Amino acid sequence: MKINVLLFILVSAGLYAADVTQRDISTVMKDAMKGDASLHKKVATGKGTPADAAKLLDYVKSLPAESPPEGDAASWKEKTAKLIEAAQAVVDGKPGATSTLQTAGNCKACHSEHKGK
Repeated sequence: MKINVLLFILVSAGLYAADVTQRDISTVMKDAMKGDASLHKKVATGKGTPADAAKLLDYVKSLPAESPPEGDAASWKEKTAKLIEAAQAVVDGKPGATSTLQTAGNCKACHSEHKGK
């Protein structure tokens, strides 16, 4: 019984990981985060559709696997995990999720530590 549960967990985790479309940092920034008309801005201000929120979540899920141009890897993992958690909360329709996403997606907070020159 324990082996079946463990196998189920491992298979589920593998399927979850396979569902993430891997994109590099530059693509995520350009396609999802940059500008006043960005996917992030629409979703974080509550103007995006559920499909927009799901698309944003797909984009940000690829970030932890990337290495930032500068800064501490642990900080990168922490910031990207918070961004994913906030995007997931919007997808799940949790109260206050758009506000949390605005904070987690703060460009300057991440760029000052991790953006290359």
